[in-house]
Amino acid sequence: MRSLIVAGTTFRESVQQPIFYTLAVIGTLLLICSYLLPTFTMGTEEVKFLRDLGLGTYSLCILILGVFSAANLITTEIENLTAMTVMSKPLRRYEFIVGKFLGIAFAVTFLAVLLSVVFVTVTVAKVTGGDIVIRHIEYEGVWPEVSIIFPGILLGLFQTFLLTAVSVAMSTRLPMILNVTVSCGLFVAASISGPVVEYLRGKHTFAYGIAKVLCFILPNFQGN
Repeated sequence: MRSLIVAGTTFRESVQQPIFYTLAVIGTLLLICSYLLPTFTMGTEEVKFLRDLGLGTYSLCILILGVFSAANLITTEIENLTAMTVMSKPLRRYEFIVGKFLGIAFAVTFLAVLLSVVFVTVTVAKVTGGDIVIRHIEYEGVWPEVSIIFPGILLGLFQTFLLTAVSVAMSTRLPMILNVTVSCGLFVAASISGPVVEYLRGKHTFAYGIAKVLCFILPNFQGN
């Protein structure tokens, strides 16, 4: 119960940050612009291009919000001794950390829902409006084309939750810049771990072994 109170406060702080509105506006504009950008693919199916571009924009925006909020809000409260004041009350440390994570997760989910609505709307408009360059392509229908993006939306959200949890844990020990750097490094490593293992398979035994261990430790964000 006390964690939920901290979560509510953290949620309000997260959505009141300038970066929340910035990411919401930039993400929305990029998703809307993705309706026209596929016209430059010169022969590629436009809806597929739009889905890939939209999922990348969506995942990057919510990831930045989650990691930055975790690194900024908690570190600032610790440096300003606000956290010590809060924990001097009948609030245990794990309740404070869990509440912070939940509050940031709620804010990330809120942004994810906003961007998902725009993403789905743009995808529906593309499917119903047809390709601009390749007029002869006919899609099976709105739902078969739109339903493909929902697993990607959920996967991007869960990936952000995982990295946010790691960032929240590190924020109790590391300064903000180092926290963001390590979190971004973990995201890159988790994204390329699967492809690197496949690339090194049967080529470099020692490097392949190290990559295999890292792939076992780190989550595989590519799903390979």
